[in-house]
Parts: sequence; C-alpha cells; structure tokens
Amino acid sequence: MQPGIPPHKYHHFGPYLAEMSVDPDYCARLLKLGKKLKKSHREQLVGQIEHEYLYPIGAEPWIFNEFQRYVNSWIQGFKRFSNKPNFNPKYQLTQLWINRMKAKEYNPIHIHPLCHLSFILWLEVPQRILQEAKNKKTNAANPGEVVFIYGEDKWSMVTEKIFTPKVNTLMMFPAELRHSVMHFNSKVIRTSVAGNIKFIRVLKEKNI
Repeated sequence: MQPGIPPHKYHHFGPYLAEMSVDPDYCARLLKLGKKLKKSHREQLVGQIEHEYLYPIGAEPWIFNEFQRYVNSWIQGFKRFSNKPNFNPKYQLTQLWINRMKAKEYNPIHIHPLCHLSFILWLEVPQRILQEAKNKKTNAANPGEVVFIYGEDKWSMVTEKIFTPKVNTLMMFPAELRHSVMHFNSKVIRTSVAGNIKFIRVLKEKNI
C-alpha cells in the first residue's frame, strides 16, 4: 500500500491584501456626495479616466469617522498575518476620490506613493460590464477587473491576484502593491472610490 500524502503547513508570504464588505448605507452616502463633486483630482493620478473628483474629507468628518473600522480590520488582520502583535499605528485618511469610469477608460499599472495603505471601494458595477467577459477573446483579465501584481513572474509563484468588482466591497492593501484596472467597452458608468491612509505613529515598530 502506498503511503498517504502527508499534510503540510503553508507559510504566508507577500503583501496583506484584504477584502471586506462595507455598510451599504455608508456606500450610498459616498455615492450621493460623490456625484456632486466638482474638484478634479486627475493631475495627481495616473488613470486614463476623465471624471475623477476629490472628496472634501475635512468638511465631511463622517467619511473618516465611519471608515476607521475598516482600517482597524486590516490592521488586526495584518497583526496576525505578520506576527506583529505590537503593531498599533495611528493613522489619517489623506485623500479620497471618486472614479466615474466609462467605456475604454482604464488604470495602468501603478502604486500609490507617500502613504502606507491604499484601498478601492466599488459603488456601482453595471451588469453589462460583467457580461462582456463571455465574449472576451484574449487571456487577459476580464473587463473592469482589478489586477494586483507582486514579485517576479515564475512558474512556482503566484504573482497576480485578479478581482471582479462587487458593489459595496472594499479591497485594502499596502500602497506599494502594484495594481491596474482593465478597460471595458459597454456604454455604462462603473463607479468606485479610492483613497490613501498614512501612518502617523507606529508603536514599537521601527521599519514602517
């Protein structure tokens, strides 16, 4: 008799990429305010997206106050992931902007400088974008999907994580993690918000 396959332990490696659900009422408030914004944020971004507008987070304190629990969730998960129980940073929300993405627009591969965490929160994802995948003729990620890239591309390594956008779903990740957004062709609007978190004080950690 052949011996059975032995169990093994998997060692986590790489960036801590978190996915979590966000309160629909909070998302609805962000969307309502976002559709009224007029201050363009395009000059600070690499996205080939016409309508990108900055939220007035100083004048709307509810945005940060209600968002903190999601940042805290990432921090708690990272503490377990990295075995750093004393990682307790103080932080601030430095930027938040809305992306009103339409046909043919996209975000090239990029990172977010001068901050520690970044995030994407999807608010509107028309079904027509998701249906485009059925007619896709390439091996690339599907229309409207987000691609995260880490490390060198080798047979023994998973270097890409691809996510289909879902309404009221948040992706939070280290700001240096490379990522991009695929274009779509449907004449609809795909709405997301993105932002940056900066650690302003880290207790008992010297490498942040």
